[in-house]
Amino acid sequence: MQAANRLQKALIKGGATFGAWQMLPGTNHARTIARCGMDWICVDTEHGNIDDGAMHEAVAAIAGCGVSPVVRIAANEGWMVKRALDAGAHGIIVPLLYTAVDAERLVQSANNQTAGEYLQKANDALVTIVQIETKEALHNVAAIAAVPGVDVLLIGPFDLGNNIGHPILDGTMHPDLKAAIATIHKAATDAGKRSGIYCTSGEQAREFADHGFHMISVLADMIALPVAFGHALSAARGSLAHSALNMAKGGIGKLTGPYGR
Repeated sequence: MQAANRLQKALIKGGATFGAWQMLPGTNHARTIARCGMDWICVDTEHGNIDDGAMHEAVAAIAGCGVSPVVRIAANEGWMVKRALDAGAHGIIVPLLYTAVDAERLVQSANNQTAGEYLQKANDALVTIVQIETKEALHNVAAIAAVPGVDVLLIGPFDLGNNIGHPILDGTMHPDLKAAIATIHKAATDAGKRSGIYCTSGEQAREFADHGFHMISVLADMIALPVAFGHALSAARGSLAHSALNMAKGGIGKLTGPYGR
């Protein structure tokens, strides 16, 4: 199982891994993204339009392309963790953790407690990813990072910015938000764990990769599709220059929300 986990192997090796965010259901959709060469794809069941059945199908489709399927569950609930693992997820992303106790409860849910060599290998192969996106989690980040079984601290910059009073309104980050991101990255490094961040463009992803982050999203389907179709339509209508100007003023680099405006 571990040999098939592309994300796990890359995180152990070190350096940056790049992934995509899937919010729309469909196996062909999942395969199309996977064939772009991603290391991993997050199947988002928290904010995406993906139910339990669609999640199971997407996980299998992504894994079949040699890419690691990672499922973001909707809450830190044991049954949600188990559904993602039953589907074959190589990793789980869990939102809205606040304390080390929350992280310990997650690890207990993620690790099969039944003895056995196969199950131990399955536990070892799973990548457990906790989101740091609240003021409370930021305050407790060192303790969360120190919890055995937590592999990656993933930053949600939009929610974190909102929560600490510095929302991303014009596509730029407040210095206090940048400092919070640096604090989380350092906590992960100090604990021997990996750091990750949700990005909205390849250029932004490259910036965080250069700063030593390990698990970085490059784009979400809910951003990519309207931007690509809008750009093509503008070109067809002969307004490419106008479209380019609008993109520079308020395109991907100026998002005010993680999945578009």
